Amino acid sequence: MKKWTIFLLIIFISTLIVAGYKTFLSLSHPVRFKNDIIYFAEKNMLSPTVVASVINVESSYKKNAMSNKKAIGLMQIKLDTANYLNDINNTEHISETQLFDAKTNIEYGCMYLSYLVEKFEDIYTSLAAYNAGETRVRSWLKSEEFSADGKTLIYIPYKETANYIEKIKKNIKFYQKIYKY
Repeated sequence: MKKWTIFLLIIFISTLIVAGYKTFLSLSHPVRFKNDIIYFAEKNMLSPTVVASVINVESSYKKNAMSNKKAIGLMQIKLDTANYLNDINNTEHISETQLFDAKTNIEYGCMYLSYLVEKFEDIYTSLAAYNAGETRVRSWLKSEEFSADGKTLIYIPYKETANYIEKIKKNIKFYQKIYKY
């Protein structure tokens, strides 16, 4: 009788641990705006898992997020960046309020990331530019200390950006299970 009690207790505790872990994952890796992520990622030739990861790292899926550098929304896009993209595409400028709209923010975040991928080719170099800025990443690529080929980074001198890339990589593994990419 005592063995059965211990056995049942172990099963009960194991079930609680698994349930707790699943709850933790659902809180730390939300899955919201899935249709918009898939649509705008594919429209911009990006992986939805990368876009979902960027959103999680940038804003933890808080559509009203704003950084101290005035980056807005889910993908933390600056208004001047969004309107630079509008200038390139010869489209009408948008307002700060519009960038707080989840769908609009994902659209512009994907456009900007796609723009960076076009410039840098490598997704992780592009993500470093998304975080640290295009000019800064170009200077890193010119240094043999940071890049062996002038296209990819072997070392990122900014700890914040290096941590950003590591977080993105970890998130991609999780979101690949959800988006099946």
